[in-house]
Amino acid sequence: MMMHHRVLSFAVVASLGLCACNVDKLAAEFHVTSPPVDTTTADTSSSGEVGETSSSGGPMSTGSSGDASTSTGESTAEHTSETGSSSGTTPSVCGDGLVGADEECDDGNDDDLDDCDNGCARSWTIFVTSSSMFTGKINGLAGADSRCANWAGNAGLPNPLTYRALLSDSTMDAAERLHHARGWYRLVNGLPVARGWDALMTEPLMNPVNVTEKSETLDYGVWTGTLPGGIAVPGAEDCSDWTDDSPLLKGHWGWSFEVDAGWLQSTNPDTNPTSCISPLALYCVEQP
Repeated sequence: MMMHHRVLSFAVVASLGLCACNVDKLAAEFHVTSPPVDTTTADTSSSGEVGETSSSGGPMSTGSSGDASTSTGESTAEHTSETGSSSGTTPSVCGDGLVGADEECDDGNDDDLDDCDNGCARSWTIFVTSSSMFTGKINGLAGADSRCANWAGNAGLPNPLTYRALLSDSTMDAAERLHHARGWYRLVNGLPVARGWDALMTEPLMNPVNVTEKSETLDYGVWTGTLPGGIAVPGAEDCSDWTDDSPLLKGHWGWSFEVDAGWLQSTNPDTNPTSCISPLALYCVEQP
């Protein structure tokens, strides 16, 4: 009986030893076939928190979706599609009836001679004053501009306060102080005079500037002090820069009915320049 008990005990111990060996073997195999678990990095992808690092070593913010590349990529594509470019500016199309950033106007038609030409440049009004009683004493360039604004306002023209006199003095050329338009210069009655500043100053006019702010015709002399090109007459001090109407002083002028250079400067040296006490008109040009 005692011998049988010892044999049984030995068998149980041997069996337990064999099981222990099998456990160690299985554990060793598990470490070989399975990668080690990194317990230093938390898995937060499900919560939308930072769970990865960027290539530079800093944290990658994924926002609420956890996918940064998808979010920014879709936003950029939508912006480019809606605006036509990544900068957000839509190219203007002249003639579509919509005034774009680089257009002065857009009337949606193909009439190149109307108030908005086919380059989408607006027209500007030019007139000769209905008063031809201005002597050379007109309080300088500022006084001449004030007269143009008053005459335009009295006639009910749009933007009357923008009008300036086409006039030079010894300190400033007309070309320096007047807007160089690229569209049409037109008379009050709508007739075209010239297309763009350069044509107005250097080319024969399509129609003379002899229409007043009241749309009446006035063929008369006009104080200008200006040569073709928009520059002042060299060395001239027209009527002491338009501040003196002494008969001993002289000023330069042109004819309102002329279409060549004579509209700015009369070509008769016997009468141009003329006495500053003479009553003449002014040319007035709309400005931006």
